[in-house]
Amino acid sequence: MTSQPDWRSGTPHPTGGYDKVIVARGDTLYFTAARLHRLDGPAVEAEDGSVQYWVAGQQLTEQQFRERGTGQPG
Repeated sequence: MTSQPDWRSGTPHPTGGYDKVIVARGDTLYFTAARLHRLDGPAVEAEDGSVQYWVAGQQLTEQQFRERGTGQPG
C-alpha cells in the first residue's frame, strides 16, 4: 500500500491547486487547507451571481483583493 501525501499538512495538493466544492444549490466554493482561499478569483461563486473573495480564510472586499495584487482582471 502506498501512502498518499496529506496536502492538509503542507505537502503539495495533488491537483496543484484548490479543492473545488459545488454545493447542492449550485454555489461553488474554493478551499485550500480546509479554509476558503483563492488567489486567482473569488473563492465563493454563488448561483445568484454574487461572489466573495477569501485569502487564507480571511474575507476581503473586491478592492482589497485587487490591491493585494492577487486578483485577475475580470
